[in-house]
Amino acid sequence: MQEPNKEKIIKLFHEKKFFLLDGDGTLYLWNNVFSSSYNFLNKLKTLNKNSIILSNNDSESKDKRIKFLDGIFKIKLKKDQLLLPNDLVESFLIKKGIKRFDGVISNDFLRELLSKGFIFDKENPEIVIVGFDVNLTYQKIKRNINHINNGKKFILTHTDPLCPYKGGKEIPDAGLIINLIIQAVKREPDFTFGKPFKSTIEYIIKNYKVRRKDMLIIGDRINTDIRMANENKIDSIWITNSQNKEIRSKYNPTATVDSLNSLYDYIKFIV
Repeated sequence: MQEPNKEKIIKLFHEKKFFLLDGDGTLYLWNNVFSSSYNFLNKLKTLNKNSIILSNNDSESKDKRIKFLDGIFKIKLKKDQLLLPNDLVESFLIKKGIKRFDGVISNDFLRELLSKGFIFDKENPEIVIVGFDVNLTYQKIKRNINHINNGKKFILTHTDPLCPYKGGKEIPDAGLIINLIIQAVKREPDFTFGKPFKSTIEYIIKNYKVRRKDMLIIGDRINTDIRMANENKIDSIWITNSQNKEIRSKYNPTATVDSLNSLYDYIKFIV
């Protein structure tokens, strides 16, 4: 007899058509791919399942990240198979007709915005963008706090305080950077992107032409991946990666598995 959790996972893989896969911590950790990721992604392809890698990491340009993922997965990814806060921010700026920006963002993300026709304006931006700035300087923070205090709107790429890193460590992310800025300007961002916010799912529904009931979210973070699933009425699988399965949270996955390798073992014989 199969264990109940395995039966539930196999049922989900039969029913669902569109898979939202967390990147950092689920398929790879910083620059190191998990050994089962290649087999898992290939299995989705064999089953004719559509999938995207959904990451909150905006420290690099999308082109650079795609090139990296192609290298580690040995699979040619299409551009629309990776969704970053970069995409959501760019879509927002276009929709609002905003061209001039300043921000606390990485050099890579800044160059990407310039390549899309946006204008870097340190003197009089229309908006301030705050993100996962791996090129952070005191002058940059000071300048952008002044912009906000002078009435400029500001947006946040995502709220993760820490990003998974090599050797099981974590490094400061956008959520910590924004806390510093909020303390200085005494107000919250005008808009926030990324997981777990509903605007991310709404973007996917619109741009990928997919229904909520056909989606399955797979990730390792209760407060981003599983929260987003719960708040959007989407089924989910939590990959615990040795985290405490009894962790107290108001967000509950549809099914739980201890690793991506175990998940692959559950589904590898599905036809």
